[in-house]
Amino acid sequence: MNSWKMKEIIVMMMLSVACGVLYLGWSTLWLPISAIFGPVGSNWMFGIWVIASPFVAYIIQKPGAALIAEVVAAAVELFTGSHFGLSALLIGFAQGIGAEIAFALFGYRKFNTMTLVLSGMFAAIGSMVYSLVVNGFAYYTTTTLLLTFSLQLVSGALLGGLLAKVIVDALVKTGTLNGYAIGRKRQKPDAA
Repeated sequence: MNSWKMKEIIVMMMLSVACGVLYLGWSTLWLPISAIFGPVGSNWMFGIWVIASPFVAYIIQKPGAALIAEVVAAAVELFTGSHFGLSALLIGFAQGIGAEIAFALFGYRKFNTMTLVLSGMFAAIGSMVYSLVVNGFAYYTTTTLLLTFSLQLVSGALLGGLLAKVIVDALVKTGTLNGYAIGRKRQKPDAA
């Protein structure tokens, strides 16, 4: 793999910070939504909290991009006043590791719909592992655990991985990402 270029680091940080601000807004929205749908039902919202990983990794396409993006976004959410406190950063780290694993499984060579969807789903697995370690299995009834995990997997796949692909693909069409891995791949006539 090539070393990181300064412009890749800058765009990764800018996008991660933007995602962190989005996370804070989404966290604020979670409070009334969870009052309506309940703490389990509101897990349909989960995927937005992991979008930084597939979003940035799809653009940069280098090892570590997914993990760094998620941790930076979580740190921004924390330091801009998230009511989740320090757990926002810790869970962001767990989600980032999960998301990074999806790209590592393919040797950082496949950045397609399947990989991005897996990234969102693996971030959900990282999130659930964190929750089980912190809260313990006794915290959840079997039904609550299965419903929470299922909703987070689906939301991670759709609002995390798939939405990131749709947004990045739209940006690629504008030419704004031509200087990054995703843009260079799309400029080749044999790119799919």
